[in-house]
Formats: sequence, C-alpha cells, structure tokens
Amino acid sequence: MANMRYLRPITNTLLVVLLVGCTSIPVATVNSRINDWIKSDYKELIEYWGLPTRTQAIDDIQYAEWVNKETEPGNSAISIGSSSRSGNSSVGFGFSLFELGGTDDVCSRLVRYEGSGKIIDIVWKGTQNFCFQLTPNRNEVVRQNEAIMRE
Repeated sequence: MANMRYLRPITNTLLVVLLVGCTSIPVATVNSRINDWIKSDYKELIEYWGLPTRTQAIDDIQYAEWVNKETEPGNSAISIGSSSRSGNSSVGFGFSLFELGGTDDVCSRLVRYEGSGKIIDIVWKGTQNFCFQLTPNRNEVVRQNEAIMRE
C-alpha cells in the first residue's frame, strides 16, 4: 500500500503531460498569427509563404490561395499473445490489413489583395495547429530582418 502512495503523483503527472500534448492551439492565436500578415504586401507573402497554390482576379481585386496538406500514415497492427491456464496453453497471432489512425492536416489561406499588392484580408480554414505551424510569426521575421540590416 505504501508504494501506491508514490504512484498516484506519477500517474497524475503523466496524465497531465499526455493531455497537454493533445491540446490544440486556440483559434484566436491562429487568427492573430495569420492576421499579422495583413500589415505586409503580396510580394512579402510570396517571400515567406512561397508561391500560392492558385491565383485569380475578379474585377479589381486579386485572390491568392495557399493550400497545404500533410498526411500522417496510420500504423499497421501486428500482435502476438500467449496464454496458459490449467495445463492448457494457446498462442494467438493477429494483424490488421488496413492502416489504423492516419490523420490529414490541411490548411487553406485565402488572401484578398489590391492590384498594388496591399492585402485587404486573409481567411483561413483547416487544422488549427497545422495552420499555425505553417504561418511564420511575422513579428519575428521583421525583427530578424532588422537585425540583419543593422549588421
């Protein structure tokens, strides 16, 4: 019984670590990171986001969309087990013919901008964590560029 007293804090700590690892970045945080780029222009987006997946012009407004997709494969399952009871024993093998638990991360960022390159707005949809990771922190980019210019 004395050992159980020591296991409870360890178990609770592991549970908290697992839960924290599974949390999503809040939508407001993703919005903030993406909307910081409204202060830039289209050429700067290309410099830091790469070329857009597609572009289109409607009247005097330009549209550019960056679409990213990342697929993490699932795991195939193979298991081996054995059992013995009352002099009888058995061995079992199991496997899955299909992948288990694969995930798709998708992020679409649609930018509306003027012919001059001035950004009007940015709309995103997709996996929060993936969109956050894909979009560079503009404030850090600006700071790094200013540091390089001072050197």
